[in-house]
Order: sequence, then structure tokens, then C-alpha cells
Amino acid sequence: MRENLAHLKGFIEDGRQGGMKYLEDYGKRVSPEFLLPGARSVVAVGVNYYRAARAEEDVAKDGAGIVARYAYGRDYHKVMRKLLKEIAGFIGGRTRVCVDSAPLLEKAYAVAAGLGFIGKNTTLITPELGSWVLLGEIITDLELTYDKPVAGTCGNCTRCLEACPTKALIGPKKMDARRCISYLTIEHKGPIADDLKKGMGKRIFGCDICQEVCPYNLRLPRELAFKGLKESKIAGGELDLKEILEIGSDEEFLRRFAGSPLMRAGLEGMRRNAGIAMGNGG
Repeated sequence: MRENLAHLKGFIEDGRQGGMKYLEDYGKRVSPEFLLPGARSVVAVGVNYYRAARAEEDVAKDGAGIVARYAYGRDYHKVMRKLLKEIAGFIGGRTRVCVDSAPLLEKAYAVAAGLGFIGKNTTLITPELGSWVLLGEIITDLELTYDKPVAGTCGNCTRCLEACPTKALIGPKKMDARRCISYLTIEHKGPIADDLKKGMGKRIFGCDICQEVCPYNLRLPRELAFKGLKESKIAGGELDLKEILEIGSDEEFLRRFAGSPLMRAGLEGMRRNAGIAMGNGG
């Protein structure tokens, strides 16, 4: 984990985390014992979330904005947490379930557990599903048999670096979150710099561009099978921009998007994003 911690430390020291101040206390992310005293093993879990029925590039029907695939329906944090608790029950012992929000180097543990390798676009790429996976972890105080990392590489491919419209990928496995469309449309609060707005295109929540161009994903797309995500549609693959701009209150926004990842951006953030998409031809 030392290499991964050094990578995170450099990310923070360069200020590339932007407004995600919760990442700065990176010392907590080294050991799962911070989350579960006496922890002996980490079970890494990946769930496929790929959906083909949506725009493949930075295009959408007139008056619509694009939503990242993972935000199509219910918030995966809640759905996966329920799944992991069920799995933890079979494992036994004392456990702690983590889904993204806990201070844990989840991609590093996924690599160590043999789920895949880290691509140049900083995502975990799995041999079976490409990078269309949501990650979660089960920390346990049981000593389990460990899996071995799998071999994998991007080779000479640089498609993701070249495709990023805001140049957030500043090098192989090196991202400046302050330029990332996912960060800008979800985590960033306040105005967005003019030089980044055009690159956002019609994407109003998240971004899949660096995954859409990845050769692994082009070869390995599989429709998701996890029932907890498959049967729920809230935002869908794209949203009417006028609908968002006409929402007049937080209460109305809650009624429309309750249970959706879009709640993370909030009404103010989504109205900002919709306005930018309008300016970009939406």
C-alpha cells in the first residue's frame, strides 16, 4: 500500500483534489484497522453497472443533458451496502462494510485482491467487465486466504488521455480532479471556469468519456445483471434541461430525484450544470 499512499500524497500536495478536503487526511486510508479494530482481511467486491441504451459520445437529443451511466437509477451506495451486508453475513466474524465513502484505498485493495489493474484513466480495469464496475469492501477480523493480483496493462494506448475534453488526465494514471467533468458537475461548488465549460459539452452529471474510448470496454461491455440497480430508473441516461431549470425549490428537487446520486450535486449544482449544457448547444 505504500506506493498507493505515496500516489495519494502527491495528489494532495499538488492540490489536485480541489474542494474534496476529506481526502486530505490520507493517513487514515492506510490501514483498515482504522475502520475495524483487529481487522485481518479485506474482501473486495465489484458490481457491473454498464448500460448500452444511451448516447455513446458527447451528444444527446435536443434540449437534453447527459447523465453518467452509474447515476441512471438508485444511488449505488445504498444498493451495494445492502448487498455487502448480506455477503458479510455468510463470511462471519466481525465485519465492517464500506462503499466509496469510507476512508479506504478501495482501488488499491481491489488490485491486491485480483479484481483488475489500474488503467491510465485511473479507473480499475477488470478482465471480465472492463472498468464498468462499482467497488465495495468488506473488512473482517477473520484471516482469509488471499488472492493474487492479476496481470494487466494499457500498453501504448493513450486514447483516454487524448479524449478527455477538459484535459483532466495530465499523464498516465495521473488526474487533476479540478479539471475532471465528474468532479466539476458533482463535487465542485460555485461557478465553473469559462475555459472548462465548453469541454463539459452536454454532460450535466458525471462523465464516461475516458471509459467509452477504452479498448477494454469496447471489447467487454456486458449489460448489468444486478437486480438492485437494473430495475430502477430515476434520472435515466439523459434529462430534459428545461425540466431541471424550472425546478423551483429544494423540496421539488427532492421529490423528483429522491434516492438518486443526483442528490449529491443538489438543485443549485444541477441548475448550474444545465445552464452550461444549454450554452453548449443543449
